[in-house]
Amino acid sequence: MTSSGEKWVTDDTFKPIVVDRENDVLFVTRNLFQLHKNRRQLRAETTDLNYRLTVPFAPHLFGSGKTTFCLSYLELVQRFRETSLSSFASDASRKEFLDKLHEAVLLYVDLTELKPINPIEEKRNLEWAVHYLLFKSACLKSGQGQPDPDECYNVLKLRTTVLVKRIREVLNMRINQFLLVAFDEVGVLDSRGNFFDLEVNDEGRVRSYYDFFGTVRRLCKQDNVFFIVVGKSKGLSIKNYTASVSKVLLHFISLSPLNSSSIVEFLEKSHLKVQTQSRVCDILCSPSFSVNELAEALLECTGGVPGLLTRAVNMLLNYVQTRGQSFGSKDECLSCMKEDGFRTVCSEPFVTRISTLDEDRRSVLDMLLMMALYRIPFKADDELNSESYLFDAVTEMGFYRYPIDDNTFQVLFPKVFIRNLKNASSFSLLEKILLGSLNMEPVDCFFSSNCRVFEGIVAIRLVLMLSSTVRNEFRELLGRLSATWKEMKLPIHGPSPLHYMMSVSRVKKRRSKSNKEEKTFGCNEWNEIIHKALCFDRVYIPKEANSYSPDIMFKLQSPDDSNVLMVGVACKGRWKSEGIGWSDIIEEAKKFLDPVSNQVLSQALEFYHCMLIIVSTKLALNVASELGNQSRCYTSGMLIGGNSFPIPPNCELVVLCERDVEMLIDREILNGLERAFSTSDIPPFGDSGFNLLRRARDSFMSLQ
Repeated sequence: MTSSGEKWVTDDTFKPIVVDRENDVLFVTRNLFQLHKNRRQLRAETTDLNYRLTVPFAPHLFGSGKTTFCLSYLELVQRFRETSLSSFASDASRKEFLDKLHEAVLLYVDLTELKPINPIEEKRNLEWAVHYLLFKSACLKSGQGQPDPDECYNVLKLRTTVLVKRIREVLNMRINQFLLVAFDEVGVLDSRGNFFDLEVNDEGRVRSYYDFFGTVRRLCKQDNVFFIVVGKSKGLSIKNYTASVSKVLLHFISLSPLNSSSIVEFLEKSHLKVQTQSRVCDILCSPSFSVNELAEALLECTGGVPGLLTRAVNMLLNYVQTRGQSFGSKDECLSCMKEDGFRTVCSEPFVTRISTLDEDRRSVLDMLLMMALYRIPFKADDELNSESYLFDAVTEMGFYRYPIDDNTFQVLFPKVFIRNLKNASSFSLLEKILLGSLNMEPVDCFFSSNCRVFEGIVAIRLVLMLSSTVRNEFRELLGRLSATWKEMKLPIHGPSPLHYMMSVSRVKKRRSKSNKEEKTFGCNEWNEIIHKALCFDRVYIPKEANSYSPDIMFKLQSPDDSNVLMVGVACKGRWKSEGIGWSDIIEEAKKFLDPVSNQVLSQALEFYHCMLIIVSTKLALNVASELGNQSRCYTSGMLIGGNSFPIPPNCELVVLCERDVEMLIDREILNGLERAFSTSDIPPFGDSGFNLLRRARDSFMSLQ
């Protein structure tokens, strides 16, 4: 039992059901069928690429559901036969294959048990070690004792035909019955390769996966034998190497984190171990707390990672059963999951990799955190450096991948991890800001929002500039431009994390699925939104790029709290070739200064003020000419844009010249972003470039 003050324990109290794996089951089934259909060509050693062996492979982190999927696969085939597998079975040969898969026997093989084995002359032979482990696993599955290695070798002698025949005899299988072998924890080969005599490549490196998948390939030549391989490993490196050398194509099983609706199904269909008729959701939820709200709370905490989700539910069940009362609301449930004790216990077995990273991996931790925060997607083959793929680095560093499609992913970092990490003395100020920001960001930002890299970089620069004790030009510039800014207390107390808030969209009507008119967020939401911003010392970034609010908002106070300044930052331009004109600036002022002045400042005391800062990637000629190559502040009552817009009472508008914009984001980063965003609103990592992120990181570090 693991506990924190005896309140949070992880005892297994329920039987979790596997949900949301239809696509993975279909994917694996198709791969197994390809082997079944082309096994003769495999035996013929053809060089035709159409007949290369394909093996389903899941190189994922602890908790992603690898082992559970392997153990449940045959059961899931039956569950989905009439749904997601129905189209697959429309062909007669495929239907026959599914019928035989229904009767298959699963042999689970834990590769952590792999080690050199007698006889002495074969002790460093990896193929013999794999053969023996297969046979031993079959013996243990059938209830027999562990077989003697020397006796086994005398019978088997590295003959795959004899090995498969003996396994069938031990498991009491028919000769035409499917045998499905699931190799788990393949990543142990990274450390145990030294125990065996393995082939060395041209660079003098031992590649244990070459020998291992070579063994798998030879076994696949036996009739009615199939394999699934899973485990924490450098999946993409292994895939590329085995494809080029071992004549084996590894196809990734995605095993996506669960979404909210899948978590609802998980809670509704999972039952307690003892009270087998009691559903998990009925134990945790009171009549005033719906299962949908519970699912949203669990998604917020765990990111939908199956292992984390199961551990969190066990902890909540233990807590609820101990106190004898279900949760009354989502807020109460979230409050429990935000407790230090809950997060520490829940994440304990998961965060080991992150807290023990070597120097090379630690050097890119902040950039992976930036990718998670800004939601920068990456392609499967994007390189981290000349020796490593980003796909693999995410797993190695203890993060998760959330697949967008077969070849595109986002970095997922569950909130429950953060408490164990953000206060660690080994983490830099920037890393703590990024962790704090991820902790505050609503989880639906990650799953639904567009990439906001430009605004995110500017926001972190602002956070560091506002909190730095070192003199910086930007704060001094605004102090010269605005008397109100000059009165504010700077630096702010401690670096504020970024907070992605619900955006205030333009007022408009839209049709719902039921064809009824619905009103989106509009000006009527401003009072609540702005008052929230005024109450918290945070820097806000709205979720949506096309919102009714500025791109960034934060609050400053004077030393004696006699004045409060609400600041909005509009990051304009986004590579608009003709530059930002007065009409664009007036539009930003109207959608921020006007409603804030009318709905907030008009009802507040004199000490409330509002400022809008225009940060433009490029100014139109008429704006640049009026500014005269220097930034300018327009105060209450002044007219802009040909006298067409008066600055409201207690408000200021600051328009930065292009030279001063580079105080917030340098020209090389802007140029890199322009190239990346020229073809897509959500450019993948490979297009924006790791060097661009590294340069952004370096610009942040210069302010610490």
